[in-house]
Amino acid sequence: MCVCLSFSGSLTGKATIPNTQPINESMRASPEPLEKDEMAPDYRDAAFHCEDGGGADLEATIKAIQSQGEASAAAPILHHHETGDEFLSSFLFQMGMTETLDWFQMEWAELIQRGVVDTQQVEMVPDVYVEIQHLVRNFKKIQQEGKEYREASSAAVDILEKVRKARHIQQMHHQRVLMEKNRLIEELRKLKVKYNHYESELKRWNEKYHAVVKQTVLMRWKRDKAAELANQTGKLALESTYAKNKVKIL
Repeated sequence: MCVCLSFSGSLTGKATIPNTQPINESMRASPEPLEKDEMAPDYRDAAFHCEDGGGADLEATIKAIQSQGEASAAAPILHHHETGDEFLSSFLFQMGMTETLDWFQMEWAELIQRGVVDTQQVEMVPDVYVEIQHLVRNFKKIQQEGKEYREASSAAVDILEKVRKARHIQQMHHQRVLMEKNRLIEELRKLKVKYNHYESELKRWNEKYHAVVKQTVLMRWKRDKAAELANQTGKLALESTYAKNKVKIL
């Protein structure tokens, strides 16, 4: 007796395959990640570059995501015909059900050894199941791309906010520098006015000083002249008195 896998709705024998809707829902709700597809784009480097390079790299990151998304969308879908056991093994592995996979492979190998299952008569999985798996992988890949795109956008927003804050701080610093400059210019102007005023006052006091010095010198000269004249007059008076006394004695 041989057991043949049929995908018209159920599996003959002990094993049954779930229909399309449970497979799709279970794969969508699975907490375990699917095996990474070779064509799945990886934008972590682009997001990191955007975070380091600043807001200017955001456009490059978006272009990289779009170009890789277009390349992934333009890639042809290759249908690989799988047998029922291969499909179930792949499904269990992708769902992370390793224990169930081990039991299935063990029982499947036992059925083959006992001759219950003829591997030549195992039906191929219809393309619709492969297409569902491909669509689920694409859906998860698009979700991952959207997550990475949001992370890159969030990083770019953070960088833009930091740049705005830095620009605001720079503007405030520039305003303080301008205010300090204007204050120094005003103080310099006041100092110049005071200097000009002090210069005129100094000139006026200098002229007064020279006038006083000249007047003092003139007064000293007149005093010395008067003293000299007085001395000469006194000498003449003494000489005349001495002469008169001498005449009287004689």
